[in-house]
Amino acid sequence: MSSPDTESETDDLRSREPEIRSDESPVDPRVYRVLGEQFLSRPSREQVDAVGRWAREWLAAAESLPVEIETALERIVSGSETDVETLRTAYTHLFRGISESDPDPPYESMYVGGGFYSETTTEIRQGYRWAGVDVAATGSNEPPDHLGLELQFLGELLAMDDAETDPDEPDLGDAEWWLLDEHLAEWVPTLHARIRQANPHEYYAGLLDLTLAIVTAHHDRLAVTR
Repeated sequence: MSSPDTESETDDLRSREPEIRSDESPVDPRVYRVLGEQFLSRPSREQVDAVGRWAREWLAAAESLPVEIETALERIVSGSETDVETLRTAYTHLFRGISESDPDPPYESMYVGGGFYSETTTEIRQGYRWAGVDVAATGSNEPPDHLGLELQFLGELLAMDDAETDPDEPDLGDAEWWLLDEHLAEWVPTLHARIRQANPHEYYAGLLDLTLAIVTAHHDRLAVTR
């Protein structure tokens, strides 16, 4: 669940860009993977171009989209044309918490646990292990409750749900619901509201708008069966 920093990794991002048809749900493991990667590291030119192209192609392929998703994708496309140094500055401002006026970094513990590395961090780590994911093997130095890692983990759960699973393994549907209902759906709206107050760059505003829209749609879809 690491983010692309080299040309080969950027090519890998391109190979995973979701080829979403107009009849497909936006709740897709590839969407979560792409979104998660954007919040884990400062952007490169290749990465931003790949994401902008992905959003542009999604818009072109879809006959209709919920307005919040369409608007988010349009903001991503427009923002992706910005020079990369401006985007790197925006990333640091929004997601690193360098100054007191900056938003807190995107760790769930900072938004619901009252501080860095709280009980929330431990709970998330245990949840990953319960689902069979070794956070230490992801190559990321971030705590497990970082937004990017939570999104990527949810994408992995969705991908695993499509494959044959051992009946002795944890129920992936339960894990998916746990991560959405008790975590992402609880704190992403708070993070989104705080970032909006910080006058975010259009590229990151679009990514966060899309994240909130997808998480909300996914949670609402699962809630019907719970």
